[in-house]
Amino acid sequence: MPPRSSYSTTLRNIVRDRHLSAVVPLGYMALMLIMASVPGDGQTAPDQRHALWFLQLLAPAIQNLLHIPAYGLLAFFWRWTLRRYIQGLQTAAILAFGLAVGFGVFQEWFQSMIPGRFASLSDVLFNTIGAALGVWVYHRWFRRL
Repeated sequence: MPPRSSYSTTLRNIVRDRHLSAVVPLGYMALMLIMASVPGDGQTAPDQRHALWFLQLLAPAIQNLLHIPAYGLLAFFWRWTLRRYIQGLQTAAILAFGLAVGFGVFQEWFQSMIPGRFASLSDVLFNTIGAALGVWVYHRWFRRL
């Protein structure tokens, strides 16, 4: 009788598989879009609140600063995925950075259509800083390995 495949084995195979590795950054992007779809203050009835309504409890300055690690992680995930497809370090880094920043711009546009939300250039700036740091952390991390 062959051994049963566990969840961790399946996840490990997804992480190692070249074609499935894009699931990680794409899934993270989907989660980020869900988080961006939380309507602004007072836009929904209490019994119809978004599942992530508690994010509105954070001060706006904290919400803005959270863009840095969020987009850093996205750029890190894209750089990690692209290493399986692109051999040139600089090309993969620029592409990972561009994908993260481009998604940030798209997300700000998307967010502008959500009731009570608005697009912000400062958010795009924080997204860009985060993406640059994510690519930098990736290269520092994997240089040691």
